[in-house]
Amino acid sequence: MHAAYKHAGAARHIRFCSGMRAGLSFPCLLLLFSLLISCDNTPQGIKSDKPGPGKIREENFTIALLPEQNVFEQKKRYRPLAEYLSNTLNTNVKIKLLDSYGAIDNEIKHKTIDGAFFGSLNYVLEKEKDRLEPIARPVEPDGRSLYRGIIFTRKGSGITENVTSWKGKSIALVHEETTAGYIFPRWYLTRYGIWNFESHFKKIIFTGSHDAAILTVYKGHAALGAAKDIVYEKVLSENPAIRDDMLIIARSMEVPSNSLCVRGDIEPALREALKKVLLSMHTTPEGKHALKALDAVRFTETTDSEFHALREMIREAGIDTKTYHLRDRR
Repeated sequence: MHAAYKHAGAARHIRFCSGMRAGLSFPCLLLLFSLLISCDNTPQGIKSDKPGPGKIREENFTIALLPEQNVFEQKKRYRPLAEYLSNTLNTNVKIKLLDSYGAIDNEIKHKTIDGAFFGSLNYVLEKEKDRLEPIARPVEPDGRSLYRGIIFTRKGSGITENVTSWKGKSIALVHEETTAGYIFPRWYLTRYGIWNFESHFKKIIFTGSHDAAILTVYKGHAALGAAKDIVYEKVLSENPAIRDDMLIIARSMEVPSNSLCVRGDIEPALREALKKVLLSMHTTPEGKHALKALDAVRFTETTDSEFHALREMIREAGIDTKTYHLRDRR
């Protein structure tokens, strides 16, 4: 039976039953119910409340990360960003966790990823190969999107900003591919004419992360250390007992925090669209939700000129960016 005919019949039965006595209405109700459930669920002219199939996204865009914390927590932090970018750009944006900058370098080279969040030093090294274009970086709730490298020790250690007090001591660093956790202390020594970095210390401990370098010094496993100031402040705020025992003895100039960069051969139109979305996402509820997961309030544009001071530091430290290799370490 045609749906329109069935609905017309149902309407006639409603009118008929309404004029019947109460004792005869039950059969009418049964008949009405059977007519309604046999009809098409979405009659012509009536829109269904169910969402239709979404537009198929044929393009993929993969962004790589280094795990800075628990892998599951890292994915949880960045998933809202990937979803927001996917919906706004109508592209399948995926987050891929890699275990080293060497792995990211390799995937950029073979074009298996489209971009990555790069630390300042690694951006400079990768840019030498003309493979990257910087886009934007998150701004923290306190308004910061830059950081400084710091060198620190425990109070009462006898270690000062004078590098002669460092001689023969142990130092906790992050790894050779970080500005704060390696390049800055190495550069600092050259200012005093000390070029053989390794021989100046009794022992160098590479901890693999900034917070681990800080805790290594606090626990007395190293006499001094180097790390990002923003991580140092976070560790001390989460562990107030540490604050009274630690002392910063040197600070670097400011450099950009981890920035999202894309391959140099990405279409300019897509690159600009991505930048526009990132820089405006704080104006939408969905964008604010994704930013909150990142512990950020907005994105700010990153430009290559912001790294010129770092390039000068690297040069003064005697490092050739064209031959400095990205090792497979975090």
